[in-house]
Amino acid sequence: MKLIQYLMLFHVNNFLVILQSIFIFDFYLDDKGASILRMIYTVLNETTFFHGVSNYLDHFKYSNAVQDELWAFLTNVTNPSKLDGYTIKQIMDTWTLQEGYPVLIVTRYYNNNTLTLKQKRFLLDPNSLNQTSNYINPFKPLEFQWYIPYDYMINSKLSPFQWLSPNQTDQLINIHSSNDWILFNINEFGFYRVNYDNQNWNLIINGLKENSSQFPLVSRAQLIDDSFSLARSGDLNVKIPLDLSTYLCQELNYIPFSSFSTNIQYPTIMFGQNENSIEYYQIKNYILQLEEPAYKFLGWSISSSSSDYLSRQLRSLVISDLCSNGHQSCITEAILQYRKWRLDPIINSINPDFRTTVYCQGIKNGTVEDYLFIQNQYKQTNDQVEKNRYGFALTCTRNFTLLEQLLNETLRNDYIRLQDSSTFIGRISVQPGGQKLTWRFISQRWSELVSKLGGLSFTLSNIVESVLQYINTQKELDIIEKFMRETKDLSIAERAFLSSIEKIKANIRWMDTIGRGIRKWLSNNTVTC
Repeated sequence: MKLIQYLMLFHVNNFLVILQSIFIFDFYLDDKGASILRMIYTVLNETTFFHGVSNYLDHFKYSNAVQDELWAFLTNVTNPSKLDGYTIKQIMDTWTLQEGYPVLIVTRYYNNNTLTLKQKRFLLDPNSLNQTSNYINPFKPLEFQWYIPYDYMINSKLSPFQWLSPNQTDQLINIHSSNDWILFNINEFGFYRVNYDNQNWNLIINGLKENSSQFPLVSRAQLIDDSFSLARSGDLNVKIPLDLSTYLCQELNYIPFSSFSTNIQYPTIMFGQNENSIEYYQIKNYILQLEEPAYKFLGWSISSSSSDYLSRQLRSLVISDLCSNGHQSCITEAILQYRKWRLDPIINSINPDFRTTVYCQGIKNGTVEDYLFIQNQYKQTNDQVEKNRYGFALTCTRNFTLLEQLLNETLRNDYIRLQDSSTFIGRISVQPGGQKLTWRFISQRWSELVSKLGGLSFTLSNIVESVLQYINTQKELDIIEKFMRETKDLSIAERAFLSSIEKIKANIRWMDTIGRGIRKWLSNNTVTC
């Protein structure tokens, strides 16, 4: 997460521009800025928020302003009880003047129906040596604490907003029966994660399995994302997110599946570094079992009842996941559509939602002629969207001779532009067996890579990071460190190598800890829907 501390030095005669300019950092709209703006908007409510913004815009029209002045205008129109006596500047400074974000820790005491709330900074890899930037945190020595707004839900009843102050522990009393789950940060309005004691996690899991609709849609996705992330950081037993995810058997909404698909990608690629391993087979089967009910319900045909945007997104995601993880019925249909399309692309046009998957499976399960056909399509099309799909399909081939030729093409600056080389190399690296192939390529042709790509901004660094990001064995780490010692010119990619070394060490730790827990769960649990 980037730090967001910047001045608003723009004319305030355009509402959208000024809202974006509040959180511009290095000329980019910062995701954290958008998230914390949404958080304070939710707490104040729409009417109050826009009243303050309107007053602010009117006061500073055709002049300059800084963020503190926006906070002052918002505070002036807000009932003090909503802010628990704080000012918005006090609150927002803890979010805008320090990097990172918190995890809210909820601990229930079931014998007397109370709970405590406290916070800490969330770190995906707490063991990393590189946790802080050169930025001087103004809140030292009590840094990395935030004013956290929270709400919670019990038995579908929503509480009003309350505040957890920095370096404080709050206690809530008269919580409902110990048999009821409690859920915080409803619809993920707040820019933080939430962790619970194991018993409440299990109550949530049982509640999801009994009737997932009693949980808000966004909160279901949030529970998946939080639990997998907290397990990866070592704050939660990995059994919790794996058990929780099994409720997806009854899910038919895109957002939770999108959260699951994103979070399961890392362990899948980790285990896929050894594509013959039992755990790689097991995790692919686990994904197939959870997503197959949605696949059977949606199928490949778009009906009037499932033609809305989110249904189409879900169908596309599930088909992509199932085909890439070996679902034979999905693969067979994709190959059939590919072959019909190749015979007559006009008459047998493929639905745009499925084209990336269909092209990929056509190449993965096809012949050299199929590969050359897509390669020719890539060369001839002027449609950038289609070119991206064809390019992705080329990296799907299982023919290592063709992949080696494709890697060589990335440096010729012929039909693949040099600035696109990082995209192709990165895509090949995440294919089963592709990491070793791409590392051999960049290590053997490093001088040429530096010569041709060293002046192209971040292209060389992106290649290094994409190729090394999923390495997870000490043997491979030793090889890379040896390469770094013996290579005189790492060029502008030196920093990328150093950061990649940290990632590889984190991957190795993951394989020895979280990965071991996932392997154990997959061996001891059979998912059936």
